[in-house]
Amino acid sequence: MAIQEDSARAWYHRAQVCCNNQRLDEAIACYDKALEHAPGDPILWRRKGFALIKAGRYAEAADCFDRALARDPADATAWQRKGYALACMGRKEDAVACLDAALTRDPGHILAWQSRGWLLGTLCRYDEAVTCFETVIRLDPGRGSAAWLRERMRERRDLEALASEVREAERIVEVPACIREVVRERDYGNVELARAVLREMVEQAETPAIRQR
Repeated sequence: MAIQEDSARAWYHRAQVCCNNQRLDEAIACYDKALEHAPGDPILWRRKGFALIKAGRYAEAADCFDRALARDPADATAWQRKGYALACMGRKEDAVACLDAALTRDPGHILAWQSRGWLLGTLCRYDEAVTCFETVIRLDPGRGSAAWLRERMRERRDLEALASEVREAERIVEVPACIREVVRERDYGNVELARAVLREMVEQAETPAIRQR
């Protein structure tokens, strides 16, 4: 703990106790007291920002992380948490930029990789999301949530590919209702089969045309 001012340290520890017990308004008030004694301490600003995230006050949290980063631009955790706050505000591209900044400073920051994967998934950038979760697994093989999320991203990627293939196939064949239903119902378990059947139908329809050339 880098806080040097005794009074700031005391208020900080009170804030931590309150935060751990979900007394978030009290925790934020204690961080404010600590910052009265040590207004330039980046750790206090970062911790207050985290409490504000937990309270759902994302814009205020982002401001706190900005204050922390103004004093310590190398703080990868502050970048990661700012990215999370911005994502919760709907500013997804800005959030990705913050997570990239975190990973530039600390390539092994697991939460930044996991947050980036989740966020890219919401932007339908599934291959990139899969890569993020694979990095998490490489850094922490026991993190089951990353493996689960990687599979969900693969499922969504493959479903999106099927939907695109259906649109292309409509120009050549009558796409069966059962295949359309896989897309409509988001039936991930049958995506691979639907893609294989559709591909075979298109190949059979195209073969006579090729022979006639």
